[in-house]
Amino acid sequence: MVADRGPPPAGPERRGGDRRRQLSGYIPQVHYADLFHPLGCGMRVFVAGATGFIGSELVRQLVAAGHEVTGLARTPERVVVVEALGASAIVGDVRDPAVLRQGLRDADAVADLALPRAGEKNLEVASDVSKRGTQGMLNACRETSLRSFVFASGALGIYRHGPGEWIDKTAPEDPTAPSMRERWTLDNAVLAAHREWGLPATILRPPIVYGPSGSFKEFFLDLMRRGLFRVPGDGSYVLDFVSVEDSAAAYRIALERPAAGETFLVVDDEPVTMRAFADFLAAQMGRRRPGRAPVLLAKLIAGREAVDVMMESVRLRNRKIKDRLGWTPKYPSYREGIPATVRAYLRS
Repeated sequence: MVADRGPPPAGPERRGGDRRRQLSGYIPQVHYADLFHPLGCGMRVFVAGATGFIGSELVRQLVAAGHEVTGLARTPERVVVVEALGASAIVGDVRDPAVLRQGLRDADAVADLALPRAGEKNLEVASDVSKRGTQGMLNACRETSLRSFVFASGALGIYRHGPGEWIDKTAPEDPTAPSMRERWTLDNAVLAAHREWGLPATILRPPIVYGPSGSFKEFFLDLMRRGLFRVPGDGSYVLDFVSVEDSAAAYRIALERPAAGETFLVVDDEPVTMRAFADFLAAQMGRRRPGRAPVLLAKLIAGREAVDVMMESVRLRNRKIKDRLGWTPKYPSYREGIPATVRAYLRS
């Protein structure tokens, strides 16, 4: 049963919560559990994918919260990224069991964000990283006594729904795109490890994550700055977003307050059509309103699967993660978060 499913509220669409609390200057509630929770401070955390878009922000937040962090860097050149954030680094491939055992040594908690980069051209490599990396991580974790394990997944292309429908985690899961089905299969492997041998696993599913770097920079910010961004189709389909800061905060909180066996949608409070989002982003960057591109052309450029998933048009609810983990987005919607993202992007 979906507790708060129903017609969207009048005015700007909201996923839950009182808008008055989300105005600038609102001070998030301090949770009583944070003061005494045994995992609230001082954990030893191993982060796979520590140099990635979300992973590097997670490392920054974990270090700031007083945790001892070891991050996995794929190459020696990337070690400096991890160390600059105040963490220790090990070099290696997530598919190497010896590397994983080294990272897990003495770890209290694990964040597995070793995902193939969005837009990865070599699909075989991307698939191999996902499958062998995840299975290797599960095998390595079985030899440890972890307090928490958080696995990075995704919310788009997973659920069966009608166009523009409001859904939450209780919606039927029926991924059709090959990469989404593969990710969903890995989610199920993680949950099976929880059921069968007690892995304290939590799965987080963000939708489109925005920020001044990563794939959002490549596919949105850079193209908009150069005047090349186009809206696929008429732009009437609904998108769901979350800032990279808020996404990373969800991973940090899930590590500190384990909810073993649970899956959460990590999404801000307000869905938006592609047309409205593109217009807002263009205005923030001082660019003209972007034109449209035929859907077929967009698929040829960005990939059929990526465009199909983006255009699925769904409104995701975040009530569960707010209620269960106490997560509240710093940026309740793109209107608060995109200006900060654009400022950081233009400074870089």
